[in-house]
Amino acid sequence: MNLPTTLFLLLISALSLTAQTTPAGLPVLDDYQRRQLLLGDTTVRASLLIRPSRGELAPHTGTDFRLMPLVWKQQYTTNHPLSLNDGPMIPARGYQTLLSAGVYARWGMLSLQLMPELVYAENREFDGFPTTHKREAWIAYNNLKGLIDLPDRFGDEPYRKAFWGQSALRMSYRSVSLGLSTENLWWGPGHKNSLLMSNNAPGFMHLTFNSTRPVSTPIGSFEWQLVAGRLDASGFPGVDTLELSKRSLKPRAKPQSWRYLNALTVNYQPRWLPGLSIGGARSYTIYSEDVQWHNVKTWLPLYEPFLKEEAGGHGLDTIPSDQIASVWVRWLMPKEHAEVYLEFGRGDHNWHFNDFLMEPAHDRAYILGYRKLVPLADKRRSYLDVQLELTQFSRNVPTLLRPYNELSKWYTHGAVRDGYTHQGQILGAGIGTSSNMQLVNVAWVNEKKRIGLELYRLNHDDDFWGYLKLNRMADYRTHWVDISGALVVDWDYRNLLFNFRFQTVGALNYMFLYDPVLTEPPYFWDYGKTRYNMNTALTIIYQFNR
Repeated sequence: MNLPTTLFLLLISALSLTAQTTPAGLPVLDDYQRRQLLLGDTTVRASLLIRPSRGELAPHTGTDFRLMPLVWKQQYTTNHPLSLNDGPMIPARGYQTLLSAGVYARWGMLSLQLMPELVYAENREFDGFPTTHKREAWIAYNNLKGLIDLPDRFGDEPYRKAFWGQSALRMSYRSVSLGLSTENLWWGPGHKNSLLMSNNAPGFMHLTFNSTRPVSTPIGSFEWQLVAGRLDASGFPGVDTLELSKRSLKPRAKPQSWRYLNALTVNYQPRWLPGLSIGGARSYTIYSEDVQWHNVKTWLPLYEPFLKEEAGGHGLDTIPSDQIASVWVRWLMPKEHAEVYLEFGRGDHNWHFNDFLMEPAHDRAYILGYRKLVPLADKRRSYLDVQLELTQFSRNVPTLLRPYNELSKWYTHGAVRDGYTHQGQILGAGIGTSSNMQLVNVAWVNEKKRIGLELYRLNHDDDFWGYLKLNRMADYRTHWVDISGALVVDWDYRNLLFNFRFQTVGALNYMFLYDPVLTEPPYFWDYGKTRYNMNTALTIIYQFNR
């Protein structure tokens, strides 16, 4: 029996459906589910390494209708844009708000979830790439923005836009589902960042064939998701065009067509090692004008070999495309209420297997994390939640020594000049293309309630800083580093959920400008100038069905 026939029989059989989804990254609920895994909650059957997660309903031949949660997010940023894992909300200064609501209905095997999102951002002016930088630095910055669709500012007017949001039309049977969706996806074990899929950007339109719960086999259980989607450009220039014109420069031209994305993720939990998850993901992006729909290799490029020699390439891909791949491992220890995880990614093919053995870390990125819940001495089942996560994107020595585009970095590639983005934001980790983050979270938690302190150090675009330094446009003291502290509170009261966040950021050498405040006598290493930024955010969620 061939694959299409098998899928057809699966989808027309008896009725056993999945319920409405918990959107990936939904405040309060998303992290609550992750904590329940650590506590050994057997009602959470999925690994949560492929999200959104889906609650299961008993076999049912009738209909079902319910209201989706009402979500109202708002935030205010004082000095310059600060945005991470907030979906269709944009990096912007000033006030910004998101409103989302909807319905869920099902009829037999069919289910429909409508949950559109409306975004408004004040989008106030702010200081971008410093005007005091040399013209050569502006050329380099313009070239960098020419490789990825990451606008410094989304126009010079207030930003208003409607999105389909967390909507999906599905046909489901037991543990498999086929559908059309615009939901945000999250793949991998990371909490703050993910290499391939997160809720950092708006959800994109995609066809999906996925599992809705772990599928048991004699060797263990499997989960998967296969998607084919459309990625759109933001429509805004990457750099301030007025400042470019002052230097007789123009924004780098990019193709006007949308991009086709084909991606697959699989997660495996061995039968003999409870708590262990081994998985991976691979994605390809191709401009729609380069897709040959009669050629399966261009609309299903996931079957391309991982080695360039086997793919028939001579230092170039056989089709103008960009691929990213990652593997991960997570060890979940419910008795200890702890987990440790690693996701390791590659942004470039090796030439052949010998090349892979010699330089497996070429063009690599990784996320390493640990989390533990420590029971507290009270009668309310409270815990101390301790979390550490390290994200590393900047290039290592093997990559620096190989011939490559000096401005090409993680999520960027010469063949796809919009990079790994959708509507101006990165699909994976929103910290940036070659940034590094060290994160520490400490919190008190009790059920859905959480009061915590988040501390992180974010080293912005380290590869771009290195390029400026090598070309004598900066010295080694010009790293742009954010030092951040945030108070985070999750709370629930009856049908209401609240998420409050107050964050302060000290941006050292903002936008790679080292401008020391000279002292008497002058010191070799001075402090330079720091931009201070604050972000206050509040999310209110009303659950109609708890």
